[in-house]
Amino acid sequence: MAGSVLVSLNDLATISADAFELQRSKYKGREAVLDARITEDGLRFNDTVHCAPLHPHHLYCVRARMNLLPRIPAGRARPQWTPGTFFEIPLERLHGCAVYWYRWKTPWINGYPGEDVPLSPPLEEFETFDWDRYRELTAVPPAHLAYLEQSKARGKPPLMFVHIPHVLVAGQIDTTGLRRINWEDEPRLRGHS
Repeated sequence: MAGSVLVSLNDLATISADAFELQRSKYKGREAVLDARITEDGLRFNDTVHCAPLHPHHLYCVRARMNLLPRIPAGRARPQWTPGTFFEIPLERLHGCAVYWYRWKTPWINGYPGEDVPLSPPLEEFETFDWDRYRELTAVPPAHLAYLEQSKARGKPPLMFVHIPHVLVAGQIDTTGLRRINWEDEPRLRGHS
């Protein structure tokens, strides 16, 4: 974020070098993601703001059931932002931006660092967002559940949104007036990303 605006990682580099380096560090072991292209004309994965068509409470429930919630070190207060802090974003807030749907079917380095997988996603898994076809997911996809089980069996902390479709926004999202939620919060609104 830059103030109250969600920006892509690549835009963050020109806004705040420190914030960029902090966010970039999350790609350790999967640095190829930083240059992964998602369109024929060269738009990169991190030229977009990544949104999920799934209310985060569904992720929380699955991870809680599997004992895979991120840990807060003993004696420390819950930080202002945790992996379970999100915004409910109405689709109308995305109008005027180039928006893409990413199916996230094929394993690649983004979700499988250190494994023998492609360094970039297949371009055919990205398409221009179809506003009329969009439906919010109401459950965690089976492929994500399998990923969580695999990660747990290997003793590797799972990443957040592997095999969960993405709504990728090539633009900034102003969060002014949007509801900030923790993933423990149950859904209340429909039609958000």
